Amino acid sequence: MRVFRIAKKQYLEDLSGEGSRLFGGRWNKKGMAMLYFSDSLSTSLLEILVHLDFKHLTNDFGYIELEIPDNLIDTKLKLKDLDKNWRDNPPKSSTTILGTEFLKANKKLAYKVPCAILPMASNILINPRHKDIAKLKVIKIADLDIDSRLIVDMQ
Repeated sequence: MRVFRIAKKQYLEDLSGEGSRLFGGRWNKKGMAMLYFSDSLSTSLLEILVHLDFKHLTNDFGYIELEIPDNLIDTKLKLKDLDKNWRDNPPKSSTTILGTEFLKANKKLAYKVPCAILPMASNILINPRHKDIAKLKVIKIADLDIDSRLIVDMQ
């Protein structure tokens, strides 16, 4: 499976999960390292736009595309398995518990979960401490080239 992440260029190749370890997220408790990727570059863009003021989306951003062997991804979680309020912001503890349990179990490298912004899309959570982390293959690292109309029209 190909997965994507948008970040400041200086952090694109950092696969430590340090940011999520320091601050936590929808799918992980503070103190637990996790990498957040998406199933498409478009989904990654939605994720970054919902969390970032448009004026901060500068030329400092790029994206990384990785390939994860399909057999290393846990795909069992379905929308019907989630609490009705799983998309709330700030996130409910039910999602942080699920993601943290995934990390602690350490059975699979990645966990496919619904995207809170657009649930028919998926985010792919990666455990940076999994024994198979070296099996991630970097496909591409590139500048983020967004049509200026998106930024101008949305402000």
